[in-house]
Amino acid sequence: MLNRIALLLILIVAVPYYWLLMDPGPTSVAPRDIDIARLRTLADSQKGPRPVAIEYAAVATNSEPGTYLIAGGGLRSEQTGVFVWRLLTPGGDTIINVGLTKDQAATSGYDNYRPEFQKTVESWLVAARRVIFTSEDLDHIGGLVNLLVEDRSVAEKLIGNPQQLETIKALSPSFTKTVNPAPAALMAPSSYAAIAPGIAIVRTPGFLDGAQMIYVRLQDGREYLFVGDTAPMRRNVELLRPRSRYAAEWVGHEDRGQTLAWIKGLARLKQREPGLTMVYGHDLGWLQDQAGGPRFAAAPPARLPDDKHKSTR
Repeated sequence: MLNRIALLLILIVAVPYYWLLMDPGPTSVAPRDIDIARLRTLADSQKGPRPVAIEYAAVATNSEPGTYLIAGGGLRSEQTGVFVWRLLTPGGDTIINVGLTKDQAATSGYDNYRPEFQKTVESWLVAARRVIFTSEDLDHIGGLVNLLVEDRSVAEKLIGNPQQLETIKALSPSFTKTVNPAPAALMAPSSYAAIAPGIAIVRTPGFLDGAQMIYVRLQDGREYLFVGDTAPMRRNVELLRPRSRYAAEWVGHEDRGQTLAWIKGLARLKQREPGLTMVYGHDLGWLQDQAGGPRFAAAPPARLPDDKHKSTR
């Protein structure tokens, strides 16, 4: 009797644990290939100076069990973050994503919010030439809430697909007429579009309908693919595993089948193009890895009003 009870208890715990946190989903899905040649052609089709360097700001950070963002990834903690990327470009920078507010960070599960880095991001956005996004998720667009109130000109710099722009308009309804319409090339799922010299986009719905990957070729020839939340962590691609069902379908609204198809496509692309660096959406550990990471420069924090006050006491 005791053995049966023990077995029953194990099943009660183990089955939901496997289904929610370990099951990789529909593994039979075929890979969705990313046409890197097309992205290169589109990026090269734009005349003008390409980006010369990449800088990042980690606006919020957290520690998550590996199996949360990588189905079956184990209980070892993974360091995660909300990142904003600055493509430093002669004649005007391009910013990827915009960070988020302190309340939004708490809602999104980030314990460590850094307002001084969000302030840095806001200075980037005001000075930038254009702003693009890897998705319409709150931790990618949320920082516009306050900024659009303070500086209407930022709205004129936004370049997004229809799903992204609709979410931005819902976030800041008073700026509906100011936000630019989506470029025609970004209207359809899985479409490709040139954005600026050295920058092109491919729509990759799955994580969200407005998810997309951003290709960047620097002036010195180095190539990067910002894969967003399709692969938030390096191990998503290495293990061919999407986010856990709990993260993707209980907390979020992800199509895990589509996401896994893109992940498989990324793994194939990585094999074919070893010189192409994939930039994972939320992998702080990889980003700060001096040996295996991209070695991007970390942005300096901005001085907040409280900091100034403290320095004069």
